[in-house]
Amino acid sequence: MCSSFVQSFGMVISHMEEKLVYISGPAKSDQNTFEEKVQKMADVGLAGIIDVKEIQSLMDDFYKLTHIPIGLNDLKGNVLVNVGWQDICTRFHRVHPEACKHCIESRVQLSSGIPPGEYKLYKCKNNMWDIATPIIVNGQHTGNIFSGQFFFEDEPLDYELFRSQAKKYGFNEKEYIAALEKVPRFSRNAVDTSMAFFMTFANMLSQLSYSNIKLGQSLAERDALMDALRESEKRERVRSDELTVVLDAVPAVVLITHDPGALKMTGNRISCEWLQLPERANLSKAAPEGERPETYKLFKGGLEIPLADMPVRIAASGKEVHDYEFDIVYSDGTMRHLLGDAIPLRDDQGNPRGAVAAFINITERKKAEIMLKETLDNLEKLVEERTEELKTAFNSLKESEQSLSEAQKLAHIGNWKWDIITDEAYWSDEMYSIYGLKPQEFEVTYNLFLTYVHPNDRDYVDNAVKKALNGEPLDIDYRIILADDSERVVHAKSEAIFDENYTPVSMRVTVQDITERKKSEEKLQESEEKYRNIVEIANEGILVVDAELRITYYNKKLMDMLGYNQVEGIGRSIWEFISEEGKTIIKKTMENGRNGVNESYELELICKDGSSLWAFINDKSLFDKDGKFMGSISMLTDITERKKAEEALANIETARKKEIHHRIKNNLQVISSLLDLQAEQFKGRKDIKDSEVLEAFRESQDRVVSMALIHEELHEGGGDNEVNFSPYIEKLVENLFKTYRLGNTDISLNMYVEETILFDMDTRVPLGMVVNELVSNSLKHAFIGRDKGEIRIKLHREESRNEGKSTNFILTISDNGVGIPENLNIGDLDSLGFQLVTTLVDQLDGEFKLKRNNGTEFTMRFTVTEKNKQASAPALK
Repeated sequence: MCSSFVQSFGMVISHMEEKLVYISGPAKSDQNTFEEKVQKMADVGLAGIIDVKEIQSLMDDFYKLTHIPIGLNDLKGNVLVNVGWQDICTRFHRVHPEACKHCIESRVQLSSGIPPGEYKLYKCKNNMWDIATPIIVNGQHTGNIFSGQFFFEDEPLDYELFRSQAKKYGFNEKEYIAALEKVPRFSRNAVDTSMAFFMTFANMLSQLSYSNIKLGQSLAERDALMDALRESEKRERVRSDELTVVLDAVPAVVLITHDPGALKMTGNRISCEWLQLPERANLSKAAPEGERPETYKLFKGGLEIPLADMPVRIAASGKEVHDYEFDIVYSDGTMRHLLGDAIPLRDDQGNPRGAVAAFINITERKKAEIMLKETLDNLEKLVEERTEELKTAFNSLKESEQSLSEAQKLAHIGNWKWDIITDEAYWSDEMYSIYGLKPQEFEVTYNLFLTYVHPNDRDYVDNAVKKALNGEPLDIDYRIILADDSERVVHAKSEAIFDENYTPVSMRVTVQDITERKKSEEKLQESEEKYRNIVEIANEGILVVDAELRITYYNKKLMDMLGYNQVEGIGRSIWEFISEEGKTIIKKTMENGRNGVNESYELELICKDGSSLWAFINDKSLFDKDGKFMGSISMLTDITERKKAEEALANIETARKKEIHHRIKNNLQVISSLLDLQAEQFKGRKDIKDSEVLEAFRESQDRVVSMALIHEELHEGGGDNEVNFSPYIEKLVENLFKTYRLGNTDISLNMYVEETILFDMDTRVPLGMVVNELVSNSLKHAFIGRDKGEIRIKLHREESRNEGKSTNFILTISDNGVGIPENLNIGDLDSLGFQLVTTLVDQLDGEFKLKRNNGTEFTMRFTVTEKNKQASAPALK
């Protein structure tokens, strides 16, 4: 913050407070004479009615504060005040006649037709923004305030346009563009705010100039003094309002106090924002208790500033304060670092009666200064370290030169430098060695170098060098003829060096003898061609994919197998050729392949015509030298016909099993029928107990039927070893109810069996016979002498399952019949049925319990291994 700018504001405020009299006009009787005098003074020009020196000083201070360029011109184009004019105008546009003419035309265009109190924004013919606002004195246009040579922040610089201007006017392009880079860039909001200040300033100049004219006339018109004083008071209030607008437009804190103790302090808009206080509030820390603001504290050097040392209070006591730095710390811990001045206000006797101060935010600059100080503090140390490093580097350079020579010899790499201006070439020792010459045997020129190039490659090399001199890279292989007439192959890379005019002045070249490598490459190419032929004539499909599973190669056999040509397959994803069932297999094998685990597997592929192709595949993962997975190579054997044969055999085996189960079922049904016929023979005979014999035959018949039902399920289920047990048990119980329903007794059945329970033959047969024995026993004995009853059957998995594939099942068969007598020990029973149940439970490795409360309840727990555990929710049947 410049102290002269603060002093200028202080002078304006002081003059306003002292009620400086600006004479508004003469008596009405002398109005015509007065207007004529005003017109004469206006004709003298703007320079004759303003203090150019004082305004120049004020504008210098304003520019230091805002960095906004400004100029004050009269109507003849004379520049009365200017500050911040840019080099691009003063050193270029104003110097060239045509560009200067554009400047003058732009000024005329810009300054014409602007109403008082407004401004005009105009892009000059030299393509930069200017702004103007008029100065009006007594209705006469006497001059203009210009602010220009800037760009808006949000518009991109058209460098090509300015380069074309530099070329058009003959400017040095580099210097012209550098001047362009210095042109300030403002936000549109900043421009609007600045122009509000300039329009206010132009109005003040107009009014002050007019007042100066009237002041001279007022000395001769004393009889109009009283009217002029009243008019002056009105104008004073207007100017006070204008000053408030100006202060609010300034991007800095401006503070004013009107007493030596700074007990009350006011400020502009931004000061209230920065101190986080409402407008017209008392901003002073010296305010009486209860009015003192608590939104901020002031610190200097890390310590809170005492009241007596605050800059505004010091200035109010009569002492100027300049370049005062301090921190505002807010209640939330954030802070701003400020810099500014405080100037005393004095009365007519020179006694201090207040102060005015202005401060700017230098927080970012302070951070930069701290970083700069840290950098400077380290600079000396860095210089010392760098000096030591340079010494070490110099010594290393000497060693490196020796090492370079030895390395070139080992790698058979030489280098040479060609001075294009003198046509002199420097060859390293290894360069001479590559060409079969003694080191430094003779001085080499470019033309001499060409003589060692193979005649058939000479034009090729010469053209490559010419292209390199035009900026193109040189990276070529060519043949050379050695001094002993032997032929070698070398690889050369070069870099051309240009001066500031982009003229080639020299060239650096490295040359490596690659004869042996070329021979190896030729052999490798022959080997690759041989193996490619082997792959192409192979009777197996060969496929190569990258890490993203995209095809990079496949041989003719695989093309024929899938029905595609070479163009159609390369680059496509292998997922396009795999069936839905095979994608799971590929995901697993690819995951294993990335970990280096290779597998063989069978896979169903989709041909171009939509048909299926079964292939037996052997994979081999491919990795780079760093172990990164690069893809895989696979060999595919067509096994489609084998798969068809296997499917046909499987169908035959299934049919065979179905036929076996069908015949077993029929034979068991024949046995059942024979038992039934045999039982009929005992009916009506008196020498035997018909009921016992018939009962024995019927039980045997039921057991045979239960086994026959098993084979019927296997037959209808396609011959598979495992079938669903739920429908089997339903048929079995239904058959028993038909056989044993007792007269009119109403016996109901409640079954609670899970819908899907797959058991194999070893489980189904004994479990079915257990159900047969228990249900038939309930039907025969539980409801004797009763009109109705109920049999309940429940088969389900236990909630807590064993680990692995084993599952616990619970079978419960109960009735609400007469029950088993309490005095009957079931262990003493020797009936075939009970013995059969006991044997079958042991066969299933199970255990059972028998309850006889309110009927009979048989509970059996056993463990089986299931293939499918995904049983659906139980359903009541």
